[in-house]
Amino acid sequence: MRRAALEQQPYIARAEDPAAARELWFVTVTVGGGALVLPEVRAALERLSVERAFVVSIRYDRTRAQVRYWDECDDAAQATRQALSLWGDEEVFEELPGWRVSGLEVVDLASAQQQWDRDGHQRVYALGEIVPFDD
Repeated sequence: MRRAALEQQPYIARAEDPAAARELWFVTVTVGGGALVLPEVRAALERLSVERAFVVSIRYDRTRAQVRYWDECDDAAQATRQALSLWGDEEVFEELPGWRVSGLEVVDLASAQQQWDRDGHQRVYALGEIVPFDD
C-alpha cells in the first residue's frame, strides 16, 4: 500500500477468486464540533489513526477532521454502516469531546479515480498522513 501512495496510485487488493471479490470503496468521514486546541486535535487524531491503522489520510482544523480510507464491502450501504459504526462510537468522542459525524461520502473505485483526476482535489501522498486543512 505504501508504494501505491508514493506512486500516487490507489492501492487495490487483488482477490484470488475475482468472482468472490468484494468491491472497494473510498470512504470520507467528516467529524466536527466545538473548537478545540489545535495540538490536542492532532494528538487525538494520531491516537485514533494508530487504533484504526487502515486510515489513508486525515485533514483537520480546530472544529473538524476529515478521515479518508479504503473499505472492502459488498455494497455502498454496507460501507456506510461500517463507517458510521467506526466513527460514531464513544471512543472517537472521548478523544474529540463534543464532536460528531457531520458528513459521509462513500464512492466506488472508478468514482474515486475520477475525483483524483480533477484539478484541485486533495491527493494523498503518504499513507497515514495527518495534515491541517490549510496545508
